[in-house]
Amino acid sequence: MRKPLSLMLVAGLSLASFAFAGDPQSAQKAGQDQPTSKAEGDALPPRPNPNAIPVPTGEVVNKQELEGGLIIEDLKIGDGYEVKAGGAVVAHYHGTLKEGGKVFDSSFERGEPVSFPLNGVIEGWQKGVPGMKIGGIRKLTIPAKMGYGERGAGATIPPNSDLVFTIQLVDALQIIDEKEGTGEAAEGQCVAVTSHVIKDAEGKEIEKHDAANPYIWIPGELQAMQFGFEGMKVGGKRKLIVPKQMNQANPQAGRTLPGNVPITVEMELIALRNLGPKKAK
Repeated sequence: MRKPLSLMLVAGLSLASFAFAGDPQSAQKAGQDQPTSKAEGDALPPRPNPNAIPVPTGEVVNKQELEGGLIIEDLKIGDGYEVKAGGAVVAHYHGTLKEGGKVFDSSFERGEPVSFPLNGVIEGWQKGVPGMKIGGIRKLTIPAKMGYGERGAGATIPPNSDLVFTIQLVDALQIIDEKEGTGEAAEGQCVAVTSHVIKDAEGKEIEKHDAANPYIWIPGELQAMQFGFEGMKVGGKRKLIVPKQMNQANPQAGRTLPGNVPITVEMELIALRNLGPKKAK
């Protein structure tokens, strides 16, 4: 079974590890599950996914070309929160090769949007998605050098391929800085110590830790928090409005918060330990 592009995007895997083909055993099993025609070895086309939703189309209402050849075409301007550079989003996407129009990956075909941080995706997305508002639909034409370049990706995206993505912004992690800190800034995976209050969509308090009883967050414990700490400095205060798709706890972390529902986190960063190498200045 081929792995969706989103796995590479979210996990930040190297291009060398990005493969659509998946493991041989899964591929063999998938082949066994497919019906065959009367002609031996002549496999019929795969059945369409019953959860698939149509890829949106429409007239272009706004167009711009950025430096480097990235073309942005808005099919619909959203009316919700505006995504900033380095933010985290919940989105549907449909990716095709510009030449020939072959589909290489589509969350629309799977019928399920994907959550990911923009600092973990290809350059064309990093520069092309900011400015979108929740509810918006945008088409990106991405030159190869802002996509997968000379190496391509797997067997489906050849080297030096220009790409076209249709993106529907379903939701986004809203980050509101209420006080800028003066200490070290969070970068990538980190262990963070906070005082915080977590509330549900109705404003009911469901978890609280004050400075006398702070909470230690470990990497991967709650998806939204790893995205939400990025760039925050020790001593700072930040409010996160978390989409339900990002309120996904790691079962091994023992979290008791209700999952898959929107929440709000109001926190102060007390201490921090970055686990990766420092970014070059």
